[in-house]
Amino acid sequence: MLNKKLVSLLLCASMSSAVLLGGCSQQVTVEGSTAPIESSAADEKTSGEGADTSAKEKTGLPLPEDGGFTTVDYKLTDRSDKYRTYYEIFPYSFCDSNGDGIGDFKGITSKLDYLNDGDTKTTDDLGIEGIWLMPIMPSPSYHKYDVKDYKAVDEAYGTIEDFEELVEEAHKRGINVIIDFVINHSSTQNEWFKKAIEELKAGKTDGYVQYYNFQKGKDGVKGWYSAGVDDWCYECEFWDQMPDLNLKNEDLRKELIDAAKFWIDKGVDGFRLDAVLWFEKTYSDGQDDDASVEELKWFYDSVKKEKEDVYMVGECWDTSAMITKFYESGIDSLFDFDEQGSGGRVADALHRKSAKKYVESVTNWEDRIKAVNANAINTPFISNHDTGRSAGFFTDDYERKMAAAMYILSPGNSFIYYGEEIAMESTSEDPDKRKGMYWTNADDKSFVKSIPGMTNDKIPEKSVEDMQKDENSLLNFYKRIIALKNQNPEIKSGKVTSLILDDVKEVAGFIMDKDGSKVAVMFNAADYAMKVTVPEDSFKISEVRGYAIAGAEKAEETSADENDPFAVAAPSAAEDDPFATTTNSSEGEKEAIEADEFTVDGQEVTFPARSVIILK
Repeated sequence: MLNKKLVSLLLCASMSSAVLLGGCSQQVTVEGSTAPIESSAADEKTSGEGADTSAKEKTGLPLPEDGGFTTVDYKLTDRSDKYRTYYEIFPYSFCDSNGDGIGDFKGITSKLDYLNDGDTKTTDDLGIEGIWLMPIMPSPSYHKYDVKDYKAVDEAYGTIEDFEELVEEAHKRGINVIIDFVINHSSTQNEWFKKAIEELKAGKTDGYVQYYNFQKGKDGVKGWYSAGVDDWCYECEFWDQMPDLNLKNEDLRKELIDAAKFWIDKGVDGFRLDAVLWFEKTYSDGQDDDASVEELKWFYDSVKKEKEDVYMVGECWDTSAMITKFYESGIDSLFDFDEQGSGGRVADALHRKSAKKYVESVTNWEDRIKAVNANAINTPFISNHDTGRSAGFFTDDYERKMAAAMYILSPGNSFIYYGEEIAMESTSEDPDKRKGMYWTNADDKSFVKSIPGMTNDKIPEKSVEDMQKDENSLLNFYKRIIALKNQNPEIKSGKVTSLILDDVKEVAGFIMDKDGSKVAVMFNAADYAMKVTVPEDSFKISEVRGYAIAGAEKAEETSADENDPFAVAAPSAAEDDPFATTTNSSEGEKEAIEADEFTVDGQEVTFPARSVIILK
């Protein structure tokens, strides 16, 4: 009997879904029927988002052709709108325009049409509306987080004119540009630091010395290094070549605001602030959170005086409680670190097959940060330049697609790390997380083959060129998901409430209300199909806007082997999972229904495994 159930479960592990529905904005408790749905065996091996894009209409509401990807029009986001989908770029690795082995501004400019060609009716581009450039200022390191000059570009990346051209061309395509602005520390090669050392040698401590944190008697203390002058030491929490800046100093503050204005005058739309947690944190003396928040508030408020609609996102890599604390500064965004990684919200939801837990967590987080800062914009992401790449912990394209659907279609500004859309992988070493973007299998000079410190030169399995040709590829799924968000601005900036169904863990969603226009985003986090009935008095379904199906691999129709660890492990529920079940349904074992596409018949919605749909 056990083997029969395992086989049934594995056969049902074929797809998953996220559904966007339009209707009321209150939390919905559904008492209607639910049932697991067995996927059709028409496709012997796989069922995916591209397996049936014709959206065959059966009964009920019509489904848009191609999931709405090519049929639903939208307008480019206004430049002053802070809500948009971002793409993080490491300039060193992204695209090399001159074959010198280092990426550059001209290389990025040449790939802007890949990110967004500015035409909302085309489907060749990703639909990205903002790019975050990792540090571009002169620096002795490959990563450039130790800045020598705050009002110049590193010559390895090109000229300031090349940068201005990049910004101008990005704006033509509806892409905003934010740059890394590192104000927690500088380089020891920065002129400020050099002058500070000279002043110490001359016995002077009231000039550039005050730009940094110099003290005597700190030799041997963690986070402090000898300045080479008497027994003076300087604070340096990350690396001895990155001396911490003293953000309390008014002269330094003027220099930093002047530098920010320099970049705003070059057309920059905002800044990503590195290490805001460490503004007033030391290994030896602990941290002063209130002082750090005050300094963040000072910088944000001061830059807003130069550009009212400046967008700013900070890195506060700490607990959710600490991130909430830093929202007191008034900053637009702080990266949502609870979302990312192998133990983050998205991975946990897919592991537990629980959209309910994911939706509740995200909605609670939205409420929490907006209670502190009403204008807060959440920034979900699943990996970045400091973390392991997501293709390493989402181990197949079905999971990767559903993970993309969940975090990109969550409220706020999603941040995609370059190469994520082609399943680039990494080791735990930082340089390996920042390898060259793989554009084509051809011997193309644009591919950056190596960066300093890289330990793994393995080339990605598929290039951008490969995936562009495959309509079922991960890259083309990303295009669809981003298009759904662009087509429905309610998802980015609408007021969020949860849509939770009674006794169902697999299916849940958000309702977004933007100026009275409402959509709901619902997810089926399981790798089997589901059917739910939504009471009309709670949520009136009227129109299908779009959808996409992530899919899941189908099991072979053979009896399970008791000695096969995968036959047992695949359907088993986590012992500590409060939503865990041993059947395809949260309510117990029910009759399976075949379905490999969406149907919306009245208030009854059939979800394929792992997918996304839009109704309004």
